[in-house]
Amino acid sequence: MKKAIWVIAFLGLIGTKASATILFSDSFSYADGAITAVSGGVWTNHSGTANQVDVQSGMVNLTSAESEDVSTGISGGPYATGLLYFSLGVNFSALPTLGGGYFAHFKDATATGFRARLFATTNGAAAGFYRLGINNGSTPVSAIYSTDLALGTYHTAVVRYDVGAVATTLWVDPLLETDPSVSASDVVTSLQISGIALRQSIASGAGMGTLKADNLVVATTFAEVVPEPGLLPLGALGLLIAKFVHRRRLT
Repeated sequence: MKKAIWVIAFLGLIGTKASATILFSDSFSYADGAITAVSGGVWTNHSGTANQVDVQSGMVNLTSAESEDVSTGISGGPYATGLLYFSLGVNFSALPTLGGGYFAHFKDATATGFRARLFATTNGAAAGFYRLGINNGSTPVSAIYSTDLALGTYHTAVVRYDVGAVATTLWVDPLLETDPSVSASDVVTSLQISGIALRQSIASGAGMGTLKADNLVVATTFAEVVPEPGLLPLGALGLLIAKFVHRRRLT
């Protein structure tokens, strides 16, 4: 079933943008187990306790109770300039702490050079809810999206990173690049981006909660990670079907 859905989504991408530049995508359709093992070398450990990040039922489990960080390369890198985007579906089952923690980011070829960090936090959220936020590369989160998100619901985070300008923007469940967004304000140096990473943030007082992640796409335009409606019916239909079915799976 999942394979058929992603065939539809793939056709949607073709119909939406014939010259798409997808740098990396993963629906995590692996056997259950440690992602570094079941992905056949696509994902590798770059820090923390090995074999903790695991896949279950086609989704990645991330938790602040563990410490492993994993990453994979993106095609065409390293990037010293230009725009990079990634989208990631998330469904949280346990809240982050007030300060929160980041769980996905771009990275350079080292184990410590991180940019465009995607955070979860309860800062500003109503009791029992959380919010997503970003920074350019320092700690803590420097910009928080204003929508409260409930546990047990599926959301899509979209991040844009201007590599040369070191500027990061976040959308939550967008349809268009002109939809409401927030921009990071912390100032850090530029790095050459060569990969995308998933992080588990075991740390006293700085946890990102517990979530399932799915449908990671890295590309050079917004339309390639979230195809805009109205471009072509086939593209819109295919991707809306895929998103709807995956949202039902994660809720």
